[in-house]
Formats: sequence, C-alpha cells, structure tokens
Amino acid sequence: MITSISFFMVKELALWAVIGAIAAGLWVVPLIALLYKFQFTIKHIAMPSKANEEWMKLHEKDSGTPSNGGILLWFTVPAVLLLAFSTVPLVKAAALIILLVGLYGFVDAIIDVITKNNVAFREFQNRFEWRVGKLLVSILVNIGVALLIVNVAGVTSIDFLSYTISLNNVLGIVLLAVTTTIFSYSTEIIDGIDGLSSGMYMITLVGFSLLMLAFPASFFTSADTTAMVITGVLQGVLMVYLYFNIPPARFYMGAPGAMPMGPVFLLLGLYGNMIPALLVLMLPYFIDLATSFIQLISLRFLKRKIFRIAPIHHHFEAMGWPGTKVVMRFWLFNWGIVMLAVLAQIYFG
Repeated sequence: MITSISFFMVKELALWAVIGAIAAGLWVVPLIALLYKFQFTIKHIAMPSKANEEWMKLHEKDSGTPSNGGILLWFTVPAVLLLAFSTVPLVKAAALIILLVGLYGFVDAIIDVITKNNVAFREFQNRFEWRVGKLLVSILVNIGVALLIVNVAGVTSIDFLSYTISLNNVLGIVLLAVTTTIFSYSTEIIDGIDGLSSGMYMITLVGFSLLMLAFPASFFTSADTTAMVITGVLQGVLMVYLYFNIPPARFYMGAPGAMPMGPVFLLLGLYGNMIPALLVLMLPYFIDLATSFIQLISLRFLKRKIFRIAPIHHHFEAMGWPGTKVVMRFWLFNWGIVMLAVLAQIYFG
C-alpha cells in the first residue's frame, strides 16, 4: 500500500511541477513587460540619515530592475490549484491563503511604487513606528489565514510535546495568526539577492515532499495525493521564476510572492502534524528574520548596529562575499537543514 501511494505521490509531484512550469511560462515574459510599463521597478534613494549608505553601494546595480515578479506565483499557483482541485479542502485553503497574503503584499508594493520618489516617506518607512504598524496590520490579515487553516483545511488541533493544542477557539486563532505572521515575514525577508529566495523555497519544498513520502499516512488517505500537488505546482512556478532571477536578474520576487510562502509552509506542516520538522525547516528563515529584528531593536534602544547590514545575508555581502557565494552557501545550508528536519520528525515526531 505504501509503495502504491509513494508511486502516485512521485507521479503527482512530477506531473504538477511540469503543469505549474508551463502555466507560469505562458505569461512570464508579458508580466516582465507589464512590470516595466507600470514602473514596478526598484529605485534606491539615499536617505538624509545615511542609514542605507552601505546598502546603496552594494545594490546600486539593481536600481531599475522590476520588483514584484512574485506576482507570477501569486496568480499562477492559485489559478492552477483552484481549476484542478477546487473541492479539495487542503488545496483550496492553500490557494486562498496565497491569494490573501499575496494581496496584502501587492498593496504594500503599490505603496512603494507610489512613494518611491518621496524621500521623506521612504525615510519614515525605516522607522520603528512604521514597522510596528505594518506588523499589526499583518496580524489582522493573518487572522483570515488562521481561519482558512482551521475552517477550510480542517486543522483544528495539533499534537506537540505530548500536548494537544486546540486551534478551533479565539485563543487558538490569535496564536495561529501571530505564528503565521512570523512565518510570512521570515520568507519575505530572505528575498534580497538574485536567486536566494526562490532557491531556498524550492529546497524547503523538497523537504516537505520527502516528509510526505516518509509519512504518507499523516498527509494522505487512500490514494489521495493532493498535498503533493501543492508542492509540485509551487516547484514548477518557482523553476520558471528562478530562470529569470539568475544573475543578472530580470525581476525580483517582492512581497506578493515571498509573503505567502511562509503561511503555505505552515499549512503543510500543521496539516501533516510535522511540528518538529516544520520548526527545523523554518530555521534558516527564522535566523534571517531574527537578525533584522535584533538590528532594529539595537538601533532603536542602543543607537548602534549589531550587523553591518541586516538581515544577515546582506551582512555577508557587506563583508565582501559576492552575492553568488552568499546564495550558494545559503542553499547548501538549507539542504543540510532539510536532512535534519526529516531526522527530527523521525526521532521526535
């Protein structure tokens, strides 16, 4: 039985990766043209406070490149999933989560486009108060995500460390919304160097695919392999995105594509009750987010930097590492994390 399910899972992964790649490939070039037309391009502005001076030196070459190429993921993945599996609760939840969180990221991107020539507002965006305000709004958005996880995907409780945690109540929804926000910011913040975010996401998705093969009973019933369809479609779309994001990048991911990835990872981990593996898989993203948070707190209260540039992948750039070295070493680190995640689930799950 396991052999039969494993065969169907591998087939579904390969099939839907190809379908996702074809769907994304059909409109990626027109999308790039639209991003240029509507000026969804990066523009680095020197701040009066000189807070981003070192950043400007490192990424001056990126100015004028379209951002928000993650629109490719935001539209393509839900479209494919809903057209093929609109009645499957897990797939429907994943598609709606991507649409909701991607919409929040898109609104954020629109604000950046409208205000990209406004030096005063860009300076304000770097302030502690603005970031706390965005965090609170994000938590409100992610209450919707939490409701989708509970009411659509049907994840009403999780088992962790011999405890059963109910999610189907007010406290559970709030806790889940805060957790989802952390996951969302973690996958967004790692988007900053050509090829980094998409490569990291693809490796993490391989981790989830391995977990599905190792623990089919946790993800599937009978020959139902739709959880693998989600990872397959995402892999296919990300392959197309990465092709155009290899240095020199034709576009960058941006919030519409980067922010939904964390909630989708959370959904898959909770659905399969893979909590030990989920926490390990998210470790690289959490570390990156933590360095940015530490930098923010230090600047706010201690008036000094801990890192030359935060998050830490830019700190390594500032130390003199070429962007390609940073990306490849992050990819290698993430491959090791995937192996540790599978072992964590085997021994502690």
